[in-house]
Amino acid sequence: MEQEVIRCEEVLYEYSYFEKKEGLGGSIKDFFFREVKKKKAVDKVSLSIKRGELVGLLGPNGAGKTTLIKILIGILQPEEGEVRCNGYIPYDRKYEFLKKIGVVLGQKSQLSWDLPAMDTLYLLREIYEIPRKEFDERLDDLAEKLNVKDKLRIPVRKLSLGERVKCELICSLIHNPDILFLDEPTLGMDIVSQRFVYDFLNDINQTRKTTIIFTSHYIQDIENLAKRVVLVKGGKIVSDGTLNQLKENYKTERSYVIETDGTKPELEAVGVGMTKLSDNKYKVFVDAESAVLKSISLSNVVSIDEDKMELDEILESIFG
Repeated sequence: MEQEVIRCEEVLYEYSYFEKKEGLGGSIKDFFFREVKKKKAVDKVSLSIKRGELVGLLGPNGAGKTTLIKILIGILQPEEGEVRCNGYIPYDRKYEFLKKIGVVLGQKSQLSWDLPAMDTLYLLREIYEIPRKEFDERLDDLAEKLNVKDKLRIPVRKLSLGERVKCELICSLIHNPDILFLDEPTLGMDIVSQRFVYDFLNDINQTRKTTIIFTSHYIQDIENLAKRVVLVKGGKIVSDGTLNQLKENYKTERSYVIETDGTKPELEAVGVGMTKLSDNKYKVFVDAESAVLKSISLSNVVSIDEDKMELDEILESIFG
């Protein structure tokens, strides 16, 4: 039986805020009678992740993805519910727990802007009490796989965005954590750097069995990394399964592209729509709930291909 490394049960977290009234009079009223409002960022979320899984958290801005990550790594303490990460309560922030997780937050950096990444890595070696030989071997392996061996002694401000992110990944993995949390790992990267990161993360997930949980807005990240996709909307989990399951569960309409000899396809159907794409191509929409394609004449048909709904179209229909 696979070991469970993350468990959330009915986790609730609310942000407190207030809306400022206009003008001087409004400011005075706010000073004495400020109305505090609350928004549920994570709303009764229950989630279980097993060791070695590679999970993508996907959702629109404000869905609660980053807040959930912050709860799992102990930055935020939930108001209700129970959280366990690698057997520990994250917000207790015990040293033993922190040694077993790696974190890369898109808007936060553990690298010093004016210092080379190597200085930060030396500091992390002392913080995590990594033996020198083990540190050197692991650093050599990570730097080679990410192709930044010659960049570690260059001041961080001189590095490209992709090179900085690769150095961040090395810093988050130098202590060999069991779980790696990533928030928007490829934000702003070019295609070549993205491919390097995809290959690297898939490699450490498969060879080291590192559990990886990441958030992203990029369809490419999901399709190249996620073995399991958790969709978050309004602080709630609305879908949890593999990428193929997601595509199947939200497929409400099928469509086919029919190529003919130049004449319109002859079909008898109920609940089926047809659009002309070109002189000899037609798109036929079939509502999976009610449509019945009774018959189609093949006398003028050259080919019939299923036109599958793309992932971005599915997500747009879900998050709409």
